[in-house]
Amino acid sequence: MIHYRNNGIGVKLIRKKTTKEDLNERRIYWQITYNRKSVLYFTGSSFTAQEWDDLIHKQLRKHKETKETLQNFFDKTLRPLIDEFAENNSFSFEAFDNKLMGGGEHTITVNEAFQNKIDLLENEYKIGNASIYRTTLNALMRFEHYKLLKRNDDKTAFITCCIESKYISVGKNTLNIIEEISFDEITPEFLMECEKFWLDIGISHATIGIYMRTLRAIINNNKGEEPYISQNKYPFGIKGGKYTIPEGGRRNIALPIEDIWKIENYETDNEGLATARDIFVFMFYCNGLNFGDLCRLRYENIDAPSEEIIFQRKKTLRKGEKPTFIYAPMLPPMVEIINRQGNKDQEEYIFPFLNGIEPTGKNERKIKEVINLSLDPINSSLKIIANQLELDPEISTSYTRNSYITHLVSEMFVNPIVVRKMVGHSTKKDVTAGYVNLTAKKRREINMKLLNPEKKYLAINIGRKVMG
Repeated sequence: MIHYRNNGIGVKLIRKKTTKEDLNERRIYWQITYNRKSVLYFTGSSFTAQEWDDLIHKQLRKHKETKETLQNFFDKTLRPLIDEFAENNSFSFEAFDNKLMGGGEHTITVNEAFQNKIDLLENEYKIGNASIYRTTLNALMRFEHYKLLKRNDDKTAFITCCIESKYISVGKNTLNIIEEISFDEITPEFLMECEKFWLDIGISHATIGIYMRTLRAIINNNKGEEPYISQNKYPFGIKGGKYTIPEGGRRNIALPIEDIWKIENYETDNEGLATARDIFVFMFYCNGLNFGDLCRLRYENIDAPSEEIIFQRKKTLRKGEKPTFIYAPMLPPMVEIINRQGNKDQEEYIFPFLNGIEPTGKNERKIKEVINLSLDPINSSLKIIANQLELDPEISTSYTRNSYITHLVSEMFVNPIVVRKMVGHSTKKDVTAGYVNLTAKKRREINMKLLNPEKKYLAINIGRKVMG
């Protein structure tokens, strides 16, 4: 309906959809673009796909007021601003944002600021970072809802509901809370009460620290010249009654090797439990790789001559940096698990989670969504296994990496530099790291010591067994 450009500055109305079905209402944004970057500004309207199509292509009476409002805002506010910046050749998103807000107090809500940041990150395919901002916003809206409840019984019931739905992120039992939050509400008292609520529903100090730092980043408004909260009202600090973000510390989520073996030996006829067991054990023996990297593994990552899986951690991939490869020896239990759980087509991914999705940048959002959807049932199944084996009830796939590193360092007394190389941690700041050269034989020697000495493994000839 509106699409305008002047001297490289563009503006148009967009409806941002998030699913193929696209059945629900989606927000309508003003999209400002410059130098192939864009920022979204919420219009205040939301439409379904059909309603949006009608608004653009049909002259319906029910949409007349909305169309006039959008057109007037463009004619009287956006176009004059864009023309001014174009004429002076002085455009920047910071300057535009400041002009748009009139140099005064921001009227944008916390929800809108978060959503703008999430949209920006998703447009740049930074799906993991976008997920952190989305999770933080959801946690804030839950506290806002709790704060608005009047009766103590209702507050207690809501806390119970939050605890019960803690590990549910998909499906009909997901706890979806929508509450608008203004920046005027974000005071030290608000944050202190929020921290107490999050602790009451079982959120750790470490996670609270992440949420609070994420909120602080939103308030600081890195893309704008002015924070969303002025300096005299700024809620974070260490003096004068300000809110101090908890450090949290590192929680011990490492299992003893004996517990790893218990999980490996766990027998079940339940397909879901068997898959969770196998994936957990594979991740541990594969140098403690994380679940996302496991899903991305392809058969081409298996090097038959060295009998190793060679891959890069998605987390450490950066443009312009020298690639860091991880070399994981193919141990007998890993081969057995691939034979049970892996794709038979060796032109594909090793495991079937991402089947049909090409590993390209444009598919990164879909890849991340599928990984997250696949992870929830595995972690839920691991907790069932842990309950039956009387192990740590909070177990998840995250335990594999910590268990692998902890056992190598604390029990096998492997040189920390060697351990960092095995798991792909940076060794740039250690001048002696350059003298540590691991061979395939040495890597295999280290990891073979992790195997259960009382278990008889079926796979012997590793490379030929997997490669065919």
